[in-house]
Amino acid sequence: MRADLHMHTVNSDGVYTVGEVVDMAKRAGLDYIAVTDHDNFTDTTEFRHSIKTIYGIELSTTHNGEAIHVLGYFKERPPKWFVDKLEEFKKVRLERALRMLELIDEHFGIKLDPKFVYEANSITRGSIGREIVKQAEGKYTKSYVFKNFIGHGCKAYIPALKIETEVGIKMIKDAGGLAVLAHPMLYKTENMMEVIKMGFDGVEAIYPHFHEDIQKYRDLAGKYQIRFITGGSDFHNLVGPDDGSNHGNIGDSYIEGNDLIKFLGELGYER
Repeated sequence: MRADLHMHTVNSDGVYTVGEVVDMAKRAGLDYIAVTDHDNFTDTTEFRHSIKTIYGIELSTTHNGEAIHVLGYFKERPPKWFVDKLEEFKKVRLERALRMLELIDEHFGIKLDPKFVYEANSITRGSIGREIVKQAEGKYTKSYVFKNFIGHGCKAYIPALKIETEVGIKMIKDAGGLAVLAHPMLYKTENMMEVIKMGFDGVEAIYPHFHEDIQKYRDLAGKYQIRFITGGSDFHNLVGPDDGSNHGNIGDSYIEGNDLIKFLGELGYER
């Protein structure tokens, strides 16, 4: 059995509905999936007759000025207080997005129609980057936009949320979930060990385009007594081999075998 535990829908910065994502997962031969929209809980209960879905989220946090993403996985729907807190985060994301549009105009002379910001359920840098490519009519690629306009350290960059990573981990655990460090290979921090030791239950060791790092993060998980590893495609939209995206297509990266058994056991989820 295989599980892709990291993917996004139109409820954050993906381009497909939950139903469409489920259909892709079934075609990819997956047995389990987790929809992990950014700072937004997407309820996949209605699709459990079609594929085994695990409740998930990708929470934005910050550590030493860098955005650190925390994946949360739940056996049951998260409690109301947790979902209510996410609603507050949506408002923060909206304010941040509008300010980023101002900075993009100020520093790069790109004036975007802000309509898309109000239409999104949870607006992200991915949403903004995609809109720059669209409204600039292909003048820039999304990877160029992230590297030069809205990536970490760029003039139009603003962290999504200002909650500390340790606070985000506790929030997920208090809601009955498992906290997993998302895509550690993507961060610029020089002291990843400091981050890993913050209380994570798991580490996302299997990630698109970084398969040579799997053993490295598997070993780090063992060294710091992390209970399990996870993996997933971080799917947002269909990508080709030359698109320059870190993301993959559904089923490109997954866990299976003992890794999946261990994860499901820690979650208390019946196989």
